[in-house]
Amino acid sequence: MGTLAPNDPFVVTLAFRASAGWELGGQNAVVVEYSRQSVNRTLGNDFGKYARSLVGLTWQHAFHDVFSDPEPKKLQYLVRLGGGTVVRGTFPEAVDDDDLRNAPFVDVGVVIRYPLSGRFAAVGTVEDAVAFLPAETVRSYCAMQNGQMLCYPNPGPTFYTVDRPASTQHNLGVVLSMQLRL
Repeated sequence: MGTLAPNDPFVVTLAFRASAGWELGGQNAVVVEYSRQSVNRTLGNDFGKYARSLVGLTWQHAFHDVFSDPEPKKLQYLVRLGGGTVVRGTFPEAVDDDDLRNAPFVDVGVVIRYPLSGRFAAVGTVEDAVAFLPAETVRSYCAMQNGQMLCYPNPGPTFYTVDRPASTQHNLGVVLSMQLRL
């Protein structure tokens, strides 16, 4: 559990992560991750206000043997590099539950691992998942015009067409988790 905030590292946005990994020797690991990111309702960073998911594959590398090191309670540092897809979903004022298009992302970060025993470790991750949001046109019952939010009755026969330009979005995260080695 942690925070994965779109574009602002100082706004706490709740995120949950589940992952499974495989050790490749003492210095490398490959991890499949699923992160569920809530979107803070006060932010205007993304048109969608609902939670979204980041599904990806990450390679973690240490500069010395950390996975077979038998000494517990010793900080271990790894770098991570990964990528995947941001599944964005719909938004509250969408016409006919239009979905925002999915977007690819690349992820870079640092992992701090603290083994409590041979099987358990506390893991902290500081990362930036840079999403490449596509240009798209969405249909909405609300739109910003002249600095004001204007809305048609929902649902109604009239709606706004909103053009969203292509952009990048930094998803800055701090995630804390427990690791179990089988």
